[in-house]
Amino acid sequence: MTRSNSGTSTTANETVGGQYANKVTELVDNLGKALVAFTLDADVSTVGRWARGVSLPKNLDVERRIENFHRVYRFLTTEDGKAPERSAHEVRAWLMGVNPHLDDVSPAEAIRDGDYRAVMAASRAYAAGG
Repeated sequence: MTRSNSGTSTTANETVGGQYANKVTELVDNLGKALVAFTLDADVSTVGRWARGVSLPKNLDVERRIENFHRVYRFLTTEDGKAPERSAHEVRAWLMGVNPHLDDVSPAEAIRDGDYRAVMAASRAYAAGG
């Protein structure tokens, strides 16, 4: 017996696409499309398609960048679920500035280059006032 799909069912790709779309949209809305595109090493138009859920990231590296970039952003703006500690503007400035914890590379560049652990350590140092 064949089961028909209703209009309300979702495929795995739609669910994953929605998860990435939500994360990319939050980043774009708060940090700007150009910084998000730079950090994710993608074209601005591609970032727009991801944010709208029109297309999915093409490879695991991009998916990891999105996940880790979003994780750093949420950590700095919510401190693990607490009331927001920093404005998106302050986090944007931190992401773009040179960082002594990252050998004077910006956190955005370090995320782009895949140095997630170092960026998270630098964000913890920043959150602690260092």
